[in-house]
Amino acid sequence: MSNLHHTTNQLCFSVIGHAMTVLFIGLVAGVFLIFSLLDAVTLWPLPAWEVTIPGSTRGWQAAHVGGILNGVMIAAGALLMAKLQLEGKPARWVGWGLIITGWANTVFYWAGNFAQNRGLSVSATPFGEGDLAGAIAFLGGGVGMLFTFVAIALLGRRAFELAGQAANTFDS
Repeated sequence: MSNLHHTTNQLCFSVIGHAMTVLFIGLVAGVFLIFSLLDAVTLWPLPAWEVTIPGSTRGWQAAHVGGILNGVMIAAGALLMAKLQLEGKPARWVGWGLIITGWANTVFYWAGNFAQNRGLSVSATPFGEGDLAGAIAFLGGGVGMLFTFVAIALLGRRAFELAGQAANTFDS
């Protein structure tokens, strides 16, 4: 096995590890979603502790579902890297792009849940005024979005390259 192939496999495994961590954090957000819906921390058979969970039920739902879907997307991207035999600089862009995507989106969902404006801007939105949590969510999510586009475009380009090579092989 070439050193380049070993490096790509190592990166794929690292991406999967980050994906599962992002997914796990999404599952934790689901626990906060339950507590938010109930306005209490309930861990049967212990008595319920009536508390106000910071953030909103909508925000915890987004962090829960978004975290799970981001983890699955990133893990699928890592598997596609291997299947598409992505190597070298494109593999590094895709691998690190997916890792950045996962963490940027996690920051977006969690910080956006505490932001008055849902993290959709650094300044005021129809949902509320801008604040530090909103700025962190928006800037983190925006950076992550750029890396997501690059990673997905590179995976798509490689798939079409391989499809073209397969068609040329078939025509011969």
